[in-house]
Amino acid sequence: MRIRDVRASLIEIPYPRPFVPSWAPEGKHRAMAAVVVEVETDAGLIGVAGGDMGHGSGPLLLATIRDVIRPLLVGHDLFATEHIANRLRYVAQYFFPRPWVVGVAVWDAVGKACGRPLYQLWGGVKNEVRAYASFGEVRDPAQRVDDALAAVAAGFRGVKLRVHSATVAEDVRQVEAVREAVGPDIALMVDANQGAARWRYSPDGSRLIWSLDRALTTARELADLGVAWLEEPLPRHDYRAQRALTAASPVPIAGGEHNRGIAELTRLLEDDCFDIYQPDANESEEIHALRQFGAMVAARHRRIIPHAWATGLGVAGNLQLCASLEACDWLEYPYDPPVIVPEVFHVMLAEPLLPDPTTGAVRLPAGPGLGVTLDRAAIDELTVQRV
Repeated sequence: MRIRDVRASLIEIPYPRPFVPSWAPEGKHRAMAAVVVEVETDAGLIGVAGGDMGHGSGPLLLATIRDVIRPLLVGHDLFATEHIANRLRYVAQYFFPRPWVVGVAVWDAVGKACGRPLYQLWGGVKNEVRAYASFGEVRDPAQRVDDALAAVAAGFRGVKLRVHSATVAEDVRQVEAVREAVGPDIALMVDANQGAARWRYSPDGSRLIWSLDRALTTARELADLGVAWLEEPLPRHDYRAQRALTAASPVPIAGGEHNRGIAELTRLLEDDCFDIYQPDANESEEIHALRQFGAMVAARHRRIIPHAWATGLGVAGNLQLCASLEACDWLEYPYDPPVIVPEVFHVMLAEPLLPDPTTGAVRLPAGPGLGVTLDRAAIDELTVQRV
C-alpha cells in the first residue's frame, strides 16, 4: 500500500471571547489556528491528524507540505514508517521544525489498514486515561478557585494552574487558594511556561524569565501544598540548571514540550533533567519514536506524560500515545471555560473526546487508527487555506 497524496487545511476557530495564554506575552488571541492533515493511500484509506499552529506558523506548514513533504512521501510504502520518519526529520532540520503531525496522519492510516487502534498496535492495554484540566490563562486566585471547583464538578481529578506573576508570593497565593478549595484528593499541577521564555517578548519589550533560584524557591514553597509537579520552570536548553533543579526540588519537575527531535529528548533523559518528560506527538518528534522514547523513560524509572495542548484532533493523537506508554498516568486536556471548552476545541470532530463525568478519564475510541471521525462540514466552514 503506497501513499498517493498528502494534503492539509488551515482552519481558524473563533474564541467566544479574547483569550490571553500565559505563555504568549504578545497579548490577546481571538482565534485558534489549527491544521488538519490527510494522508491518502492508493487503496483509498485516508489517515488524518491535526494540531494547533500558533504564532502564525500555519501557512508555513502548508507550504512545506505542498513543496517538500508531498514530493518526499508520495509513492512510498505506507508501512515503511521508519523511512517516513527519517524523511520528516530531514524536513524538520532544513524546512519546518514541526512536521510531526504528518507522521501522526501516516500512523492513523496504518491503524486503519490494520483495523486496530494505534495504542493496541503498540502493545498498550489501557482503554482509558485519566485527564487533568489544563488551564491556559493566569487569573486571580478567587477566579481560579471558582474555575477549579467547576472543573472538579465536571469530573476532572486533576487541575493545572499557570503561574506567571511578578513574584513567588503571588504565584503561591493562587495555588494555596485552589488547594484549600478542592481539598487534598485533587491533583494540582503548576506550569511556569519558561521553556521558551527567552525567545518571547511582551509588546513593551519586557520579559519574565525565571532563574534557577526563582524556580527552586517556588518548588520549596509548593512542597507543602501537595503539588503533583512543577512544569517548565527553566528555559528548554539550560540542561545544567534543569538537572540541578530536579536533584534539589522537593516536588517533581516536568518539561520537554519545547525540545525538538529525539536527540534533544535523549539528552534531557541522559542528563536526568526531569522527573516527568512531556514531549508532544504533534510538536516534538515522530509519534512512534516518542513511543520508543517512552520505553527509555520507563527504564530510567521516570514518567512520561505528553504535552497535549491542542485541538481535539491533536489530543486524539496524544491520547493514543498515552495509552500505549507504561510510564504515563495522565492525559493533558485543554480546558479553561468559557473559552477553552470541547465545543470550541473539538469542533472538527464528529464526536468530541470527553472525560467521563464520574472518573475524569477519557476512553480510547474503539475505531482503528486514532479512532476519530472528522466533521468535514465544520472543517470546510472554518478553512482559510488548503494545499
